[in-house]
Amino acid sequence: MQLQTISAEDTDSLFDALSEDGALIVTGLFDKIIVDTISVDIEKALAGEPWCNTPDAEDRADFLGRKTKRLHGILQYSPFIEDCLLHPFLLSTAHKWLGYKPQFNTGEVMAIGPGEVRQALHFDAGSWHKADLPGELLFSINLALTDFTAENGATMVAPGSHKWSKDYRYSSADFAPAEMSKGSALIYAGSALHSGGANQTEQTRVGLYLGYVPFWLQAQENTVTSHPPGFLDTLKPETQALLTYRRNGFTSILG
Repeated sequence: MQLQTISAEDTDSLFDALSEDGALIVTGLFDKIIVDTISVDIEKALAGEPWCNTPDAEDRADFLGRKTKRLHGILQYSPFIEDCLLHPFLLSTAHKWLGYKPQFNTGEVMAIGPGEVRQALHFDAGSWHKADLPGELLFSINLALTDFTAENGATMVAPGSHKWSKDYRYSSADFAPAEMSKGSALIYAGSALHSGGANQTEQTRVGLYLGYVPFWLQAQENTVTSHPPGFLDTLKPETQALLTYRRNGFTSILG
């Protein structure tokens, strides 16, 4: 089993492959300068963080990773992350995939350190499994800020799993590592089965995750509280709209 790798310029083939496999690797999406700058900024932000640094790590350490660092409120760490979030390709593909105008759902930096074990299998849209909502609910991207290899913790994905029936019996042969060079990106459906890979090297594998949901679905991340006070006021109007952020809060007209 292997993930398809397609250039961002080949938009027609790319969406066909996404529809068929539910996950693929995209090359040539971001300029090298943007990726390199984000990578340096994120490395500085991660430097002072301990492993397993998430607030609920005590209860979910095995899933979140005992040798993994995570960052949230990601827009504060590098100005170029805002450019990534607004990338026309991502917005148009998310719109087409979801069937509705997209909004930002969550963002996260995931740094898988040496000795980390493989994460438990899951699909991200499972967050809404009890609601039984129609259609595709989540479009995701994981931008490689370092090379992703099978040895250093590349995301393990099951191509086609977004179409599996609930009683499908899968095996290890159904999964493939999202091996890609720095600057490439894994894009995938919220219903694609995947996990963080095991890191058997001395390197730290770093990825930047961005997720989009339909405009009618409540986003999981409260970006007002995940970023410093007043930070969202400094962002572009189109970014604020994507975050459904209004500087003056709710406004009503009474008459």
